[in-house]
Amino acid sequence: MKKIIGFFVLAFVLTALAISCRPEAKKEVIIVPSKPVIIVKEPAEKSTTITLDKNGVKVEAKKVDVTVKN
Repeated sequence: MKKIIGFFVLAFVLTALAISCRPEAKKEVIIVPSKPVIIVKEPAEKSTTITLDKNGVKVEAKKVDVTVKN
């Protein structure tokens, strides 16, 4: 009877050690910096025109195209 109880105690201890000694899964995260965004903007010729006459002030502005390249 003592041998059977000793065997169960030994099996329990070995099982507990086997379960508790498992290595934990480690995840590695690699952070890569992104490339800088280059903004190309070409100045337009006479983008703003101001006209002053007897009726008042007239201001005209042209649209500027902006291109973003990756």
